[in-house]
Amino acid sequence: MFMIKIYYSRFFCLSLFLLITFVGWAQSDDFTSWTKLNAKHKINSRFAVSGNLEFRTKDDMSRIDRLGIAVGGDYRVSSYLKLETGYEMHYRNRGESEWKFRYRYQIGASTSLQYQNWKFSLRERFQQTFDQGSTSSRLRSRLKIAYAPAKGIVSPYFSAELYQSIGGASFWSIARMRYRSGLEVELSKKWMLDLYYCRQYEPAKSKNIVGLEVSYSF
Repeated sequence: MFMIKIYYSRFFCLSLFLLITFVGWAQSDDFTSWTKLNAKHKINSRFAVSGNLEFRTKDDMSRIDRLGIAVGGDYRVSSYLKLETGYEMHYRNRGESEWKFRYRYQIGASTSLQYQNWKFSLRERFQQTFDQGSTSSRLRSRLKIAYAPAKGIVSPYFSAELYQSIGGASFWSIARMRYRSGLEVELSKKWMLDLYYCRQYEPAKSKNIVGLEVSYSF
């Protein structure tokens, strides 16, 4: 047990180190910021509804990239399985003073388990996006590892997420990869703060993202 704990500790520290060095390797890529305000209401022990507001920048944080609003819900089938669904609307800056709306729905499921202070989760999510008459479908697979001490309000984590295109000539091709490391801070019983860095790889252009999420549960 002791050796397993040391192994995961080393793995987590190595992942954080690699993510930090990614910034130095990709100076030519875009540097952006993502900010999100979440609210979640627990209807009962299994069902909860949620919503969020989002603000993103681009071009080295010199321009607004998009404004977003989302609503959703999740249902906990058991202690290790949760189902989710959601709908999003994005108002995007497409350049040359042109702003356009985009819409998206998603459905998914996640499973999780805990070993001592380590938490592991796997999420599978299908999303379909409608953008000015065109439609794109993607499957998102995310693996997350978090360390949650029994006594403490700070929980570091690392996640890797794979985007795969569904349909068309790019069927099952890798459309995007995201590597994210951050700290979740429990400010109170109702307020949570998530500060993170995300490295996003895409065929056309990659991004270095600094993010902040504030969540309120009631």
